Amino acid sequence: MIFYLIDASVAAEFYKPRAAFRTLKEYKHSLVLRKHITRQKLTNKAIILIPSFCIAEVRNTLAKWYFRHKNVFRSKQHYDTTFGQFIAAVHDRKFFYSYNLNRYHNLNTSAVTDVEHITDTEFNATGLPVGTDSKSINEQLRKKNEYDHIGRYYLSTLDILIIAMGMELRKITGEEIHLLTSDKRLALISSKKPEEFPKSCYWPELKISDLP
Repeated sequence: MIFYLIDASVAAEFYKPRAAFRTLKEYKHSLVLRKHITRQKLTNKAIILIPSFCIAEVRNTLAKWYFRHKNVFRSKQHYDTTFGQFIAAVHDRKFFYSYNLNRYHNLNTSAVTDVEHITDTEFNATGLPVGTDSKSINEQLRKKNEYDHIGRYYLSTLDILIIAMGMELRKITGEEIHLLTSDKRLALISSKKPEEFPKSCYWPELKISDLP
C-alpha cells in the first residue's frame, strides 16, 4: 500500500478551478499529478490521508477563491457544488481519509521544532543579527527578491503537526509516508530527517517519476 499524507495546499488542488491557476503549464502539471494519484487510489494501491484540521483549511481556501477572487468560480452554484464534492470525498473515507490528532503527534513535535528553528532562518537569509525586528528583516529580504517575506522562513504550528503526524504513520505502518505539499518551507523541513520524517514531495516541482 502507498501512503500519501496530503496537506490543505494540495488537497485544494483537486478542486481548484482552471481560472485559479496562474498558467496553462501549471494547470497541466497539476492535472497529471492528480490523475496519477487518483488512479492509484481508485485501484486500491494508495490511501490518501488528510489531517482533520486541513479540512477546514481547504474549506477556507475555496471560500477565499469565491469571495475574494470573483473570477475563479463561474457562479455561486459552481462554488457550492465544488465544496459539496470535497465534503463528499472526505465522508466515509470515500477518497480522503480524515486523520485525527492524538497525543503522540504532540509528542513528536519536539523533533520537528528542533529542526525548524535552526534551518535557513530569516537571519541566515538576510545576514542580520538575531533579534533584528521583523520590519527590517522584510526590507532586507525584498531587496533581493520583491516577493520574499519573513513568513517563508517559519512553519505554523499546524505545519509542524503535519510532519509529526507523518512521523507517527511511519512508526505505525513501517512504510514510507509521502508528504504532498505546495508549501516550500514544509517540504524543506520534512526533507531534513529522511530516516524519521515523512518523505518530502514538493508539489510545484514534483514529477510522476518521483512518486511510487
